[in-house]
Amino acid sequence: MERMMGMSAMRDVMRDLAPMMQGQVPFDGITVQEAAAVLQSHAGDQMLALFPEEPIPASSFAKPELWQKWDRFAALSAELKLYSEGLAVAAANGLEAPVPMAAPEAGTDSMAGMDHSTMKMATEPEKFSVAELMGVSKRAAAATGQSGELAVASDLPAGPQFAAMAADDVFERISQTCASCHSQFRNGN
Repeated sequence: MERMMGMSAMRDVMRDLAPMMQGQVPFDGITVQEAAAVLQSHAGDQMLALFPEEPIPASSFAKPELWQKWDRFAALSAELKLYSEGLAVAAANGLEAPVPMAAPEAGTDSMAGMDHSTMKMATEPEKFSVAELMGVSKRAAAATGQSGELAVASDLPAGPQFAAMAADDVFERISQTCASCHSQFRNGN
């Protein structure tokens, strides 16, 4: 019964958000964040806990393939959790992704006219790797080797950058995740 109630809650949230994400009703970031919280509360490990391997009751829509392909089901559940967390972040953007700041045009100096005479400059500029400058890797703790160069962490960011996405784009990813799961593991409409 708890599983059916959770699935119904997620269905209702998706149904209620769809017109907003399609621009048919005014966008409300608070409503989107609340909906994202509902999705989060039923995704990931919370969802997996509702599917113990047991005989399937006649009233269930679950297919036996769910337990045969448990790793795939678990991955989809984790994906749903990630995207629902991302929807809460992207809600602040509305239906438009934030526009990155434009770089100054070539030949112009955006710092012109500023007095920099009181700024203290390091004698040796700090060195960054290309990956650090592009935001692909994080700066390691200030541990230097004999050469004096900083050690660089090479861990990549996890998942999409939701703060730079429109809420409807993240909503579409949630919809696709649900559709993929239903097509593999759910009977009926």
